Amino acid sequence: MLKAEIKKIILTRLDEVLKPLGYIRRVTDGIRYLKATDQYIDSFCLIPLSDAIEGTGFYREHIEVANILFEVARNIQKPYIYIDEFRKIKFIFTICDYSVSSDWGYYGEDSFDLKRGNWGGIDAPEAANAYLDWYISYLLGEGLEFLNYYSYLPNVLKKMDELDKTNTYWGKEEVGILPWGAADFIGLVISKLCNDPKYEKKLERFNAYYSKDENEEDLPAFEKLKEILERVEPRYNV
Repeated sequence: MLKAEIKKIILTRLDEVLKPLGYIRRVTDGIRYLKATDQYIDSFCLIPLSDAIEGTGFYREHIEVANILFEVARNIQKPYIYIDEFRKIKFIFTICDYSVSSDWGYYGEDSFDLKRGNWGGIDAPEAANAYLDWYISYLLGEGLEFLNYYSYLPNVLKKMDELDKTNTYWGKEEVGILPWGAADFIGLVISKLCNDPKYEKKLERFNAYYSKDENEEDLPAFEKLKEILERVEPRYNV
């Protein structure tokens, strides 16, 4: 089946479900849907290939977190604070649903219940529609539950602290909660906004990390973040 045919099936199915919910889309080599409110920007992406589809779980920008990260990026560009743009909307994702993994399954051999985002063997309309049946059920089910639960920043902090108990990186694929790469910056912002009693301990941990010679390149951005966080007032009280 041609890539264009798979793309057409994806757009038809997802437009029917998501446009009434306020999502807009951008189509390039991949297909991204986005929904913006005054508090959040939610998004996910699908990449159709000639015999496969690559999909992600939900990503969300908490605007109150992103505004602080934008201030860091405006002063010192930290390469892995990734600023994306969609129809002139700029955003920095602050959480992501890793339960939809980047592993590969093969249609006809594996079960979609494995929650693998990437699937091969999508070489006929029947296969594409079966994938989308599963993917839409995720978007409207577990994906929406993820967004609802983590709409409250203290719940994100709670997940971060659970990961800390096992020395697990906040952005670790499959089990993390924050986007890989910028997770330390994002996590500190969330910690400060939540009036986290462990904020100073987290800050000390990253002070030690960025003081190492091998991390010297990123130290100015970290120092800028600390400077900004000193004047940030908590908005929650955990």
